[in-house]
Amino acid sequence: MIFAEERSCTTQFELGQMFRKAEPRSKDFSKAAEWFTHSAEHGYRKAQFKIGVMYARGLGVRCDYVRAYAWLKIAAAQGSHRAIVYLKKLARKMRIDQLSRAHVLARFYYQSYVAAFAT
Repeated sequence: MIFAEERSCTTQFELGQMFRKAEPRSKDFSKAAEWFTHSAEHGYRKAQFKIGVMYARGLGVRCDYVRAYAWLKIAAAQGSHRAIVYLKKLARKMRIDQLSRAHVLARFYYQSYVAAFAT
């Protein structure tokens, strides 16, 4: 799959979807998370939403509300209405210190994975 790493963010997203939606015995959430992360890091809003949800639920990755919130925040900043709704639900589960760290991480993600591709 090394060639997929060189493909577009939509191709990487579709690979993530393939691993996430496979038949029950073939599902591989960790592989899905890996491909969603590749795509999200290339600025793809749908992948940012998916990896955020996976961190929030602990699917294929360790449950991490701070990372989940950060990914969802940048997806929301790019117009994902689903991310906005999910952010509100997630924020109710988080402590103040977690929210503070999540906002710092979201700024970093935005500069690294959104603004970098906006030019």
